[in-house]
Formats: sequence, structure tokens, C-alpha cells
Amino acid sequence: MIRLTVIIGFACISSVFTPLRGGAQERVAPFDRLTSPRITLPDDHQGAISHRHMCPESNETCRTYRAYAGHFVRNATIPPRDRELLILRTAWLSRGDYIWARHNVMGQDAGLTQMEISRITMDPNETEWTDFEAALLTAADELHTSRFVSDATWKTLAQRYSESQRREVVLIVGNYTQLSMFHNTLGAQLEPGVSGLPTEDR
Repeated sequence: MIRLTVIIGFACISSVFTPLRGGAQERVAPFDRLTSPRITLPDDHQGAISHRHMCPESNETCRTYRAYAGHFVRNATIPPRDRELLILRTAWLSRGDYIWARHNVMGQDAGLTQMEISRITMDPNETEWTDFEAALLTAADELHTSRFVSDATWKTLAQRYSESQRREVVLIVGNYTQLSMFHNTLGAQLEPGVSGLPTEDR
């Protein structure tokens, strides 16, 4: 009886992170979004509530982390378009509304079309991505689901990326997963008129 209970419990836990049948990718569970920050903001925020206000330079930990997080935008060696595919897929998986809003714009600046951005929320193997682009999106999915990139995906990425760049893929997904946790938990707010995730994906 004890063994049966353990097996059932493991199956229930696994189902939270395992891709759904039919190719649909499981995301983090929905939650009630905060309508205002749950931390004290610096006096200079003037109504805007950006990442800079949520994690100010005056805080040593924030100062160090912002330098680390900013590195992936300023110094990534993978192509900007590829980077934005990874970030937007990670934002969608993590229900990162704030990140999606920012990188929707940055993704277009990097060469993604609005139609391509809308496809990022779909099964990468059933939409019009190249095999390599599908592998990038799948890498984000696998890291989200099992914290591991499969051999098949790793080998596809190796067709174009060096070992250093494949390492970068893992770090980018990890960084923006953490940023989503930070923004969602502390209550980062979008400025009026700025669109985040599509309503049905929030």
C-alpha cells in the first residue's frame, strides 16, 4: 500500500512538469498576478515600475545580479535573433509577462516578425521553424520540463554552435527563468499601453 501511494504521488508530481500528450508543452501553473509591487520602491520611480526599480543599484546583491543578467543582452555570442527566441519561449513557459513585453520589442529589433513571435507559443515541431530554430525552442522546453537538454537537441545545436555557445543557451534559459520568478513574485508592472503576454497565455 505504501509503495502504491509513493508511485501515485510520483506520477502526480511528474505530470506537472511533463509535456502534455499531443505535443502541447506544459507551462508553470497559472497564478493570481499582483496588481502592485509587494516591496518598497525607491523614491525616484515616479510612477514607473521597471526592473531597475524592483532591483535598485543601491542594493549590492541587485547591483551584482543586474550586471550578470545584462551580460546576456550585451555580450551573448549567439545571434540576437536566436537569443530572443530562447528568451521569449522561456518567458512564455514561465508566464513572464514583464519579460515578454520587453523582448517582444527587442525580438522584432533582432529580426523576428510579429507573426514569428506569435508562433513562439506553439509547438515548435508543428510550425514553420527551421530544424535549428525548432531545436532552440525545444532546448528551452526541455530545460523547463526536466532541467536537461536531450542528446538529440544538443547534437542539433552542435551543427551551428560551438560548445561555448551551447553552454550559453543553458545559461540564457536559466537566467530568464529566474528573472520571471523575480518579476512575478515581487509584482513588476507594465507601463500603461505596453502589452505583455497574449491574454489567453497570461
